[in-house]
Amino acid sequence: MASVAVGTTCVSQFQCSRDVSKLRRKTAADRMVLRPPTRQAAVRYSPGRVACSATPQDAVDVSRRQLMTAMGTGMLLSYIDLPALADQEVKKVFVAGATGQTGRRVVQQLRAKGIAVRAGVRDVKKAESLGLAFTREGGPSVELVKFDVTGAVDEIAAAIGDADAVICATGFTPTAGNWGGLKPGSSLPVEKEGTINLVAAAKKADIKHFVLVSSLLTNGADCNQTNNSNYKVLQAFGGVLSSKREAEVAVQRSGLDYTIVRPGGLSNDPPSGGIIAGGADTFFGLDSDPGREISRDSVAEVSIEALFAPAADKKIVEILGASGKATPKAGWFDFPEAPSTGCATPV
Repeated sequence: MASVAVGTTCVSQFQCSRDVSKLRRKTAADRMVLRPPTRQAAVRYSPGRVACSATPQDAVDVSRRQLMTAMGTGMLLSYIDLPALADQEVKKVFVAGATGQTGRRVVQQLRAKGIAVRAGVRDVKKAESLGLAFTREGGPSVELVKFDVTGAVDEIAAAIGDADAVICATGFTPTAGNWGGLKPGSSLPVEKEGTINLVAAAKKADIKHFVLVSSLLTNGADCNQTNNSNYKVLQAFGGVLSSKREAEVAVQRSGLDYTIVRPGGLSNDPPSGGIIAGGADTFFGLDSDPGREISRDSVAEVSIEALFAPAADKKIVEILGASGKATPKAGWFDFPEAPSTGCATPV
């Protein structure tokens, strides 16, 4: 079980009244405890309620307002064990589909943030030729790991290894062998079955958070969009939208902390503006939508932010490139949890 710093001491093996795993992704302010170093206690912020304590008599109710007030007066500064607090953060991420157009951007941005990467790739030589394994001296490591999302769950779990989180950026690529991608169900092995394999492996590897890069219109059938021209075109490629939706549902029902990122049309160009974010089933590629496309760089940015934003837990976020007013980063995940059946918004 996780441990949390309290002053100069550290409490481990808590007796918890709630899931201690939620401690791992709270902000530092939410995890600090108003206790002198001689006392041992741990709390998780939840309105007026203690999550865990070393002993019942050491439990303490601390509201977020009290914590922020204490921070403002400097009361906590002498009691914070920063290295131990950092232990609760994501330090290494497994990126599935790391040689893809989006996946390689995820790897690059993680590395720029100082986060170590296990890059799951089918072709290690291709990954090396792309420079994915290049690491500056003293910088975070990038390990190239041979990985096939259609492989055995145990093999995938071994590829995930000691990563703390998973970002899945795999994608179905139409080939001549599947009638140019038009063969019904040809997207299933990667988009659905492969993601289900990865979810099972992530649970076996005890990862902290699972981010799935999906697509707009995956829930088009439930949202009365089957006559939408965008839906028809995309769905023609091996039923890819249906496969992606089944993968999303598997993630939603997995019991993992997750974020599903649904981007609009993907562009390889750098972002020309900010990001417009909406909840599940908000954008359908319609003329009334605020945009159609988004840079892959922005998709990578949102996917990585999901690992560290407490509001991203169990959320579906739909994103577009903003030519005008953008959604502030603090609001990227500020939406209700989406259902795993039906349409999330009335259409």
